[in-house]
Amino acid sequence: MKKIDHSYEFRILDEVSKDGDLTQRSLSQRLGVALGLTNLYIRRLVKKGFIKVVNIKPNRLRYELTPSGIAKKTALAFQYIQDSYVFYREARKTLTVKFEEVKNTGGQSVILYGAGEIVEIAFLSLQEVKLDLAAIVSSQHTGQFLCGKPIYPPEAILSMAYDRIVILELEREEAKKVLDVLGVDPLKIVWVGV
Repeated sequence: MKKIDHSYEFRILDEVSKDGDLTQRSLSQRLGVALGLTNLYIRRLVKKGFIKVVNIKPNRLRYELTPSGIAKKTALAFQYIQDSYVFYREARKTLTVKFEEVKNTGGQSVILYGAGEIVEIAFLSLQEVKLDLAAIVSSQHTGQFLCGKPIYPPEAILSMAYDRIVILELEREEAKKVLDVLGVDPLKIVWVGV
């Protein structure tokens, strides 16, 4: 049997604590998972005693957290905070080392390729090492802002001045293809694995 994903377990407990009248369909949409998988998670949480199902009408259910469900949600929230801190600390360390390598090889101006929390962490590390941010680019988040900076499409790289492009994308192969098509010098690309 597959092990339950604790992030979904936490999110279900959190959603139920906010709104016990929600349907499995609306819960699956909020979680971004299939309805059948949502049903499986709920049944497991009921079996573990974390959620109680109350029949309101013959075709309508209400979900309620049990006292052990409240305790579990609290424990999972605490674990999430701990895991996030460990990830943050390790990412900062990895990125700082990479940026120091960039600086030691003559780089001064950097494009961050990617979006999300990892780019925010990279932005902090970049400032710590005293490198300049030329731009943030991402094919999926163009037009949005991150760290108070606009996110440009990858094609904008062609008109930018920079020393290195630091790839922070999870879809590394996609980023590699885009940069190959743009004709970016592979020696100017820094791949970061965090």
